[in-house]
Amino acid sequence: NRACSLESMRTAESIKIRLLTLDDVEGWLNQCEILDSESGEDGIYYGPYNRGVPFSIEKIRKKTIKLWSKEFSEPRWRRAWGIFDDNKIIGSAQIAAGDLSTSLHRVNLGLGIYSEYRNLGLGQRLFHIIIDWCRNESTISWIDLGVFSGNDNAKLVFEKVGFKEIGYVEDAWFIDGHSIGETLMTLNVE
Repeated sequence: NRACSLESMRTAESIKIRLLTLDDVEGWLNQCEILDSESGEDGIYYGPYNRGVPFSIEKIRKKTIKLWSKEFSEPRWRRAWGIFDDNKIIGSAQIAAGDLSTSLHRVNLGLGIYSEYRNLGLGQRLFHIIIDWCRNESTISWIDLGVFSGNDNAKLVFEKVGFKEIGYVEDAWFIDGHSIGETLMTLNVE
């Protein structure tokens, strides 16, 4: 329907994407809580947590502040970008460095967007921003990610921005009584 398409286009164009700061932690946590509650709806999982098992927001807040504050030369540093509709975070992506100094040239990427904002091209916009940022960070050579089986739309978006499939892990996750495989993908940013 044309009216819906025009409204979606206006919405997608008015949305801003930027690197998150420590001032954004609360909004980011709220968005994560909503996305985690949506994972598993319609049988499609994208979050690694069992539904109905509470996790400590305070623990996540402390961990996030610590990891977002780390320097790039330190293992386990993280950076996140938010997708904003007005001042509300409606999606985000985070890159995370590995646990050892010898793996800092690779980062792992995770993302989530509220269901009503999907299929507007926001994921691709976000990925291009992150890929460009990683290309400008001389210590990063690779962006890695995993896609849960059944999440074909996400896999298609990753392929469109250049990620290549490098493997598949059978029974990678056991969530809410369901065995979920994971497709491993990577992108060289050098």
